[in-house]
Amino acid sequence: MGRHRESPGRTTPTDIPAGARTYQESPDPLLRIGVVVQTLLFGLVGIGTTFTQDGPTDGLGTVLTYAVCISTIPVAWIMSKADYRMDLWSRRAPGNNWFVVYCELGVTVVTATYSDPLAALHGAMLLALVGAYAAHFARPKVIWFHVVWSTVFVLGLGARALASASTDTVSIVLRMLVAVIVINGAVTLLSAYSRAVLKSSRVHLSDAMTDPLTGVLNRRGLEARALDVGDGAVHPAILLIDIDHFKAVNDHHGHSAGDVALRLTAMRLTMSAGRHAVVARLGGDEFVVLVPDPTPTLGEFADRLRRAVHNVDDDIAITVSIGGSLPHMDRTTSREIFDGTLAAADAALFTAKRNGRNRIALDRPHIAESSDRESETDRGGGAGR
Repeated sequence: MGRHRESPGRTTPTDIPAGARTYQESPDPLLRIGVVVQTLLFGLVGIGTTFTQDGPTDGLGTVLTYAVCISTIPVAWIMSKADYRMDLWSRRAPGNNWFVVYCELGVTVVTATYSDPLAALHGAMLLALVGAYAAHFARPKVIWFHVVWSTVFVLGLGARALASASTDTVSIVLRMLVAVIVINGAVTLLSAYSRAVLKSSRVHLSDAMTDPLTGVLNRRGLEARALDVGDGAVHPAILLIDIDHFKAVNDHHGHSAGDVALRLTAMRLTMSAGRHAVVARLGGDEFVVLVPDPTPTLGEFADRLRRAVHNVDDDIAITVSIGGSLPHMDRTTSREIFDGTLAAADAALFTAKRNGRNRIALDRPHIAESSDRESETDRGGGAGR
């Protein structure tokens, strides 16, 4: 169904869609700078309190304050390396979650050493900044830890202030309420906003990476998924699949019949490939299947897909030609490995179509075991249909 060389051109490393390149992009440098600077400023302000009448007055309080404030230097360096992009989407990277806990404890220790409980109550307002950070980058459990911890701490400071002052009780209670509202109101509102934005972004990103006709990934989604998988220990094998004589289906039966053939092919490939494989449509009648655990049985897997697509009960017979390749591990980067493997699968697909269609052809990289070093292996069901 259509000549292989008429398929849309491949995406080169220089024109990767923006959505597929996000895994390489550095987080906003202003975010990194802001976190580092504010962490260091907290340390400087904390040390400054040791020179005031409101700050720590005993030796132990001063030692604790200096210990916490000096620790901001290595912590700031660590946070300059944090993966904010990943945490914004997954909230699972431990670095930012532990950073929130560290900030909670740091603010608590320093302000708890203040000799003036009202000044400590004002200093506890820094927990609002910690909550704002947690709302965007921390897991829900950490956010709840912030809410409970900060509330208990503020109430404790308020009780200490009430115990040390016999007058102006209403003022102290109001300051406590304001502190609780500011600290927890910030994290509540920002967390709700962050979840809403994240949900909307995921929906739009899913739409941008999904083929609307077949429901499988499109070219952008394929590259994003392939390079994400490639960042792990195992790079995927690639099967490139063309529907045989697809142009004839459109010409003789209409584009509606062609759309049905595309949907059926995508559905059957997805069901046969299994949940660990990734199915995508590059465009036209061309599909790709990423096999995350390539083995010497890749040919059997490809032939299973070929047979799964064809159904004798179809009004219009659908057969496919498949070219595949194990990952080309002789390359350096994940991008180069993916491009090399895709090019090898492309060449193998051309061979399968040249040899009669409705068959598979596998290219085997030189790193494969000697038993699999034959450059091409053909399987199939006779002449093209």
